[in-house]
Amino acid sequence: MEFWQRENIGFEYIKSKMLPATPFGAELIKNITPFGRGEKDLLNEELENLNKLYQKYDTVKSDVNAIRRIFMQIKDVRGSVKFGRDNTLSDIELFEIKTLLMHMEKLKPLIERVSGEIGLTGFNIESVSEAVDILDPDKRRIPTFAIYDDYSDELKAIRRKKRDIEIKMQESDKAFEELKEKRLAATVEEEREERKIREVLSANLRPYFDNVIKNIDVIGRFDLLLEKYRAAKLYPSCLPKITEDILILEDTINPYICDILEEKGLKFTPVSIDMTIGTTVLTGANMGGKSVTLKTVALNTYLALCGFFVYANVASIPLFDEIVIISEESQSVDKGLSSFGAQIVELKNLLNEIEGKYIFAILDEFARGTNPKEGESIVRGLVALLNKKRAISLLVTHFDHVAELSGSHYQVRGLQGASEERISKALITKSSDDAKITAIAEFMNYGIFKVEKYAQPPKEALMICRLLGLQEELMEILVEIN
Repeated sequence: MEFWQRENIGFEYIKSKMLPATPFGAELIKNITPFGRGEKDLLNEELENLNKLYQKYDTVKSDVNAIRRIFMQIKDVRGSVKFGRDNTLSDIELFEIKTLLMHMEKLKPLIERVSGEIGLTGFNIESVSEAVDILDPDKRRIPTFAIYDDYSDELKAIRRKKRDIEIKMQESDKAFEELKEKRLAATVEEEREERKIREVLSANLRPYFDNVIKNIDVIGRFDLLLEKYRAAKLYPSCLPKITEDILILEDTINPYICDILEEKGLKFTPVSIDMTIGTTVLTGANMGGKSVTLKTVALNTYLALCGFFVYANVASIPLFDEIVIISEESQSVDKGLSSFGAQIVELKNLLNEIEGKYIFAILDEFARGTNPKEGESIVRGLVALLNKKRAISLLVTHFDHVAELSGSHYQVRGLQGASEERISKALITKSSDDAKITAIAEFMNYGIFKVEKYAQPPKEALMICRLLGLQEELMEILVEIN
């Protein structure tokens, strides 16, 4: 799924709510992708770890807070580690590595305790105490670094000689002038010996660099897990079950759209749907929220495959190779193609991929950009073809006689149950068209329900035209035609 699609369904919005404490966690969140078909065990381990943290967070809260405080002090020194594999490190680089090693030393017992108490797996911090000792021979564990005298007897002697010279230089101006050259020579000796010590320190640290990189991976993944927990607490959520060929979402919501609606004083209507191999068709009137349903299903499916909790009461999600969304919002339009042309190009790509991958295909108003007769024929043919493929497909359409070929048929409730007379009374006090549209939306039921495959899409367009005050002259013609 491309960035603009992830943004459109609300996944990037969820990511924006995450506040990683380490640069390693931030990088994982930025580049997060779904687990692959061959990574089912890893996905289940991630979800199980998240579930344990979700269920038992209060029992380890104090340790988690201590871990986060250390996390917030960590800097990304992977460049120094990489450089140090083949080169001599500078004092600054040695200081940065020492500081990171000390953080790892403090994190090890904390992460081990949290993992042990709630049963997390896969978060083993390798011991780096010996590496810290190399840079902290006095074992004072102070976050500073210098080339200490104790690193070398020769360095200690050179520095003693240099200090003696500097003391004598302060006796008189004459002594200062006479001893300048000797002090310079001692300084050169000191720098030469310090360079040798840096070379030794760098060489002694190299055997530990693999463990440092392993620990960085653990720190990043633990930081990510904590942020997935934060995301799970945004709205009611649940642990998704990873299945083979059944997709079930009960009372699922989309936090991105929820927050938009809340700003307008409206509430999101939860969606429930179950699908299996073949095509599920969703129909409904304009303004009924069909695209919102697609985005909600796509978001929560994508979240599950990335190892997140799902914003639903119950969720069963297959481990797809890919989620493909085809809609009029395609970026191909920006490349000069018409919306219909762009959809055909993307459909061609989908049909090529569907033979070798397990695809969740989502098609929003496919072929709406062509004439209705041809459009209906194309969509009917597409539904018939997708029913033969090992894929789960969800298709929104306005066309008649499409759902009858589907595996299952859902409809958006829309204005069903709300009389035109009742809505008209609510519009009397609305002076602007925008206010009327908002008022009509308040009568909309955005929930979906399963109907017979042969059930016709609801016809609410004419009622909406009347409610919005379309000219009577045209309304009379429209009524006569229909």
